Amino acid sequence: MTLFTGSPAASADDSQETSGTNTINGTTVNANSAAQIAAVRFPNVTVPPGATINSATITFDLPNAIYDDPDLAIRGSGENNAAAFTTAANHITNRLKTTAAVSWTAANIGIGPRNSPELKTLVQEIIGISGWASGNAMAFYLTGTATSSFRFYAYDNGSNFATLTIDYTTAGTTAAGSKVRRQRLSTKVGGLLCSI
Repeated sequence: MTLFTGSPAASADDSQETSGTNTINGTTVNANSAAQIAAVRFPNVTVPPGATINSATITFDLPNAIYDDPDLAIRGSGENNAAAFTTAANHITNRLKTTAAVSWTAANIGIGPRNSPELKTLVQEIIGISGWASGNAMAFYLTGTATSSFRFYAYDNGSNFATLTIDYTTAGTTAAGSKVRRQRLSTKVGGLLCSI
């Protein structure tokens, strides 16, 4: 298994759309109602195509306990290399998104770093998009509901911004390990054993 971790690297790597108006330079990002979509982008995700995603989560740092009641639908980018966000109207609404979605409904989760639910289905779908390559960017979208109250620190806060963690297995890892074990066993018995 291999572990990837990464965070936004610029102002345009996280964004908030409210009733079609998109902002990219706030110190926090909100998904506090059905009219708000929060978005976060992770550049240079070094997960190769064909990998098996064992687990994936995003750690969000929440600034206060007033906005710690997520009631969200999370989707990933439906692009093989998610572009940075802009201030164009309805920019996040119009972005391609994964078919798979993950619900996050919780109350009073507190302040500080808090992990999302398991997102491996979203990441697996993203790396399966034609043209995905190690080093491309991934984005995730958190769509609020009428009962959602959720806020996290953005890149422009200067610290404490979101972190994506992916645990993955590269295609062929198991087969390669088996080959090494067969070679070592063959050596131990003087090369008399051709296979196991």
